[in-house]
Amino acid sequence: MSHITIVGGGISGLVAAYRLAPDHQVTVLEADSRLGGCLNSTTLGGAVPVGVDTGAEASLYRRRETKDLAAELGLDVEFPSTAHSSRVFSGGQLQAIPKRTVMGVPGDPAEVRDLLGAAASDRIAHEVITPAIAGEDTSLGDFLTDRLGADIVDTLIDPLLGGVYAGRCRDLSLASTVPALLPAAEQGTSVLELVQSLLAARDAQSAARTDGQGPEPVFMSLVGGINRLVSVLEEHIRSRGGTIRTDTHVRSVHADNDRWTVSTDDSTVESEALVLATPAHVTKDLIAEAAPESASLLASVPYATTALIPALIESGDSELEGSGFLVPPTERSFIKASTFVSNKWPWLRERIPEGTALIRMSIGRYGDGPGGWQDCDDEQLVARAFEDWQRISGRGSDRLIAAEAHRWERALPQYLPGHGETVARIDEEIAGIGGLELAGSAYFGVGIPACIDRAETIVARIAST
Repeated sequence: MSHITIVGGGISGLVAAYRLAPDHQVTVLEADSRLGGCLNSTTLGGAVPVGVDTGAEASLYRRRETKDLAAELGLDVEFPSTAHSSRVFSGGQLQAIPKRTVMGVPGDPAEVRDLLGAAASDRIAHEVITPAIAGEDTSLGDFLTDRLGADIVDTLIDPLLGGVYAGRCRDLSLASTVPALLPAAEQGTSVLELVQSLLAARDAQSAARTDGQGPEPVFMSLVGGINRLVSVLEEHIRSRGGTIRTDTHVRSVHADNDRWTVSTDDSTVESEALVLATPAHVTKDLIAEAAPESASLLASVPYATTALIPALIESGDSELEGSGFLVPPTERSFIKASTFVSNKWPWLRERIPEGTALIRMSIGRYGDGPGGWQDCDDEQLVARAFEDWQRISGRGSDRLIAAEAHRWERALPQYLPGHGETVARIDEEIAGIGGLELAGSAYFGVGIPACIDRAETIVARIAST
């Protein structure tokens, strides 16, 4: 039985440890005092009886990874309410987000006419076919602006992408963020026609379902929040003999004669293989000696810092409607989005008092400069966020019962154009270094399914050696 060290106790590191623990001696080293990375929860000081997610709050259900893992762990999946929908704040009012789109891009321009107006809808209808990019990557926002105009990009696509990456779509890679649209760019063909075919395929898949439940849910969670994956994975790792150490800062790693030595503040750990499931800006320093080119490439991956304000509120004159809203960066706003958590997730609605609601308010985008929200203390952050929330939602009579500020420093990697090529170069160098594997959100997806997929891929490689 070989020994494998895993640095990083987020979802990537925990899944790798869970898969490896039955056949290997596994040690997980986590710098923080808790496991989970961007998966965490709060009870708002006891104001709510169950944990509310303070990081990622859902996972894609249309991908297999998270739902398969949940089933394997014996966890029942929860789906969002179909009675509520999300809106976008545009032109000083909340408007419905069009449903038949691919990340905001419609197959039929009439789908976005009510939101964007006649002129912007007509611009989309007269798509400008740009030259093929010949296998290269490009900015998602620039590509769609050239094709369909700036209005749809600024009002709809940018806030939708911002909800995933906390970035701006003109900075983000088309190939790495919305690869479903890449064929239109590579071939110089219509993106509208491509979206029509993608929506038709989605319709056919829904029609083929035999359970009579209609379209397959897009998102999933768990009772107690998607963060429950963390505690259950930890339990399984420990039950299989794995060692987990928190508050353990790794200072360096060194390879010598097919063994890896990991040095922490107070000890060293030796193993036959090493998995670094850490952010790019941490990994680059650890592999500077073993993989200098990859370290340099990882140094070029920027990260967004954000904040999240979960809050329990007392509903004022009326019940809260909808599942939340997005705010385009073109609007003057302190917050960029809000989720009406207790409306979105029925399991939560059942567990809070009548006349109250749980909400989350999101703050921060990649590129935010100094002198903004990051200079606020937590009390100011909560106050300004809720004031803005009341203005946008038109709910001035609602009252805060409990709220907290959760800051996520350099938490979300930004996939700039060419990111896929960068990762391919990293993987090529790492493949030549025996016993070393890299996992995490810096590579092929920030979502939970993508992180699980990469973790399981590297586990398969380790198992085959």
